[in-house]
Amino acid sequence: MTAVHPLIKEILEKRGVTRPEEIEEFLSERPQRTYDPFLLSNMEEGVDFVLSAVKRGKMIYVYGDYDVDGITSAALLVQVLGHMTDKARWYIPSRFDEGYGLNTEALKNIASEGGEVVITVDCGSVSFEEVEYGKRLGLEIMVTDHHSIDGNMADCIVINPKQAGDSYPFSGLAGCGVAFKLAQALQRRAGLPRAVLSEVLDLVGIATVADIVPLVDENRTITKYGLNALAETKRAGLLGLLKRIGIEGRGISAEDIAYNIAPHINAAGRMGEAREVVELMLTGDSGKIERLAEELSVLNNMRRAVQEEVFEMCCGIVEGAGSCKFNIVNAGDAHEGITGIVAGKLREKYGKPAIVLTDSKGSGGRAFLKGTGRSIPGLDLFAMLKNFEGLFEKFGGHAMACGFLLPAENEGRFREGLLGEAERFFAANPDIGKGGPEPDAMASPSDFSMPFVNELKLLGPFGNGNPAPIFAMENVYLDRVHYMGDRMQHVRFNVQGLQCVLFRYAKDYRAAIEAREPVTVYGSPSISVWNGRERVRFVAESVERSVHERRGGRAEGHS
Repeated sequence: MTAVHPLIKEILEKRGVTRPEEIEEFLSERPQRTYDPFLLSNMEEGVDFVLSAVKRGKMIYVYGDYDVDGITSAALLVQVLGHMTDKARWYIPSRFDEGYGLNTEALKNIASEGGEVVITVDCGSVSFEEVEYGKRLGLEIMVTDHHSIDGNMADCIVINPKQAGDSYPFSGLAGCGVAFKLAQALQRRAGLPRAVLSEVLDLVGIATVADIVPLVDENRTITKYGLNALAETKRAGLLGLLKRIGIEGRGISAEDIAYNIAPHINAAGRMGEAREVVELMLTGDSGKIERLAEELSVLNNMRRAVQEEVFEMCCGIVEGAGSCKFNIVNAGDAHEGITGIVAGKLREKYGKPAIVLTDSKGSGGRAFLKGTGRSIPGLDLFAMLKNFEGLFEKFGGHAMACGFLLPAENEGRFREGLLGEAERFFAANPDIGKGGPEPDAMASPSDFSMPFVNELKLLGPFGNGNPAPIFAMENVYLDRVHYMGDRMQHVRFNVQGLQCVLFRYAKDYRAAIEAREPVTVYGSPSISVWNGRERVRFVAESVERSVHERRGGRAEGHS
């Protein structure tokens, strides 16, 4: 094994990677950790189901969701099925007219269009009633999914590593990861060329980062190969989007996906309709690609503007409501497509779990509220909200995020109950949400040489479950302080010759920055490029007076 920098070894040890073979695998550019797709429960039956539908010439609809994971999953499976049949189609529901997951109206539409077989991706595990409705329409249905199963499971073939009794070694796959495992099994059984898999690695890499599943174990392998495939992709629609965003012609990082590619793809589902994004991923028509890429750019800019307006409004509501353990904000008629992002930004700004409610009309004019929540590490939001399941019309999610439909008349009971539950939770767990994550290592400015920062990249790709390491530079003095931005929300400063920058939250740390006394700076080094010249820059997360307890860390959020 090649020599590893002591600081990197220290970080790996803190993350439980200690044995030489584990370190080798973790740092490898070509990791080997992956598992036989037939270890997934029902995979044998699932492959038989698909191959039978192909052999019988059935019209197959791949049913995805309107987020990045659902869109890429649908594109991936349609592309793979395209090597076996010309009767593969896709269906992506509307966020605004149909809502999340499998729904009866969509199944009715599919049947009316001549669909005979439905394969879900990234949804459907607990869609028992919808699947039964589809069966009555004559549809044959199979589910592939990755969401937690807490409800009446669909009575059909279900491939989901989270289902009870599944012995698959890793349960953290994204929906697109599960679709990719199905593709692996189909490739093997149908004798398709290996290229059928390599040509969809770009899609599964995007989804694995964008869906914020843990970037560990098999997901780490998928993401590394996915990023390599993305850098060399021949997918015309994706190349058109990368060009429009301005990140084509270079290596693509997980951060590029999280902060550029994913928001553009998600913008279609948030501000318009996501169906055409699948076409963008599959088409070779240059005119169509240019139009769709431009449309995504316009929608993403609209999303940013609306999001900022709603966020500022929600901040005003939070700050006017006084202190509480859980921020629940009724945003009225705000655009529901951006409430998930706003909830995440509220969680980030105030260090507390947050739910944003928006008005929604049901059948017969009945008033509902759509809720979207984001949690903090250590608080299982799904488990907490399950205590109020009887108040919801619909409810779903996981530990860090949730979505629900609430009859408007239940808002008061829900709000009172949840705030009480949060008070009890934090009283029993006083350290949750306090102090932020501990730094991965202590360092001095001289440690951050160009070779070290380049070696540090081997710890990536960074994301959920494998965040960029946080370093603490203790008892240092700041000089050359310069505030930036239209609201002076950013600040640049030097520490012993090392250029540092703190984005967005300069006002939160102004007292420490201007104290003219020793401080501790927390953050991560990166390599910036200016006029073709590379230099190390330290991206600060917080600045604390060295004698004070550290503030809460900033949570991740996709803008």
